[in-house]
Amino acid sequence: MACSGIKVVVDIFGREVREVCLEEGATVRDLIKALGLRVSEVVAAINGEVVAEDEVLPPTARVKLHSVVSGG
Repeated sequence: MACSGIKVVVDIFGREVREVCLEEGATVRDLIKALGLRVSEVVAAINGEVVAEDEVLPPTARVKLHSVVSGG
């Protein structure tokens, strides 16, 4: 199936790499939700730089998701 929006390559916690098709103007938050993950439990880096959830994804972005670890 052809992607009519933007194609994002996402590395999910270093365990799985997927290509995801999203609408143009989609944010990191949109990507995280499309993957069925919780925004509060994930940190995203685009092309190696950590970004906020409201960051708009550039076309052909490479995103790496990291799990947020808390506790002590």
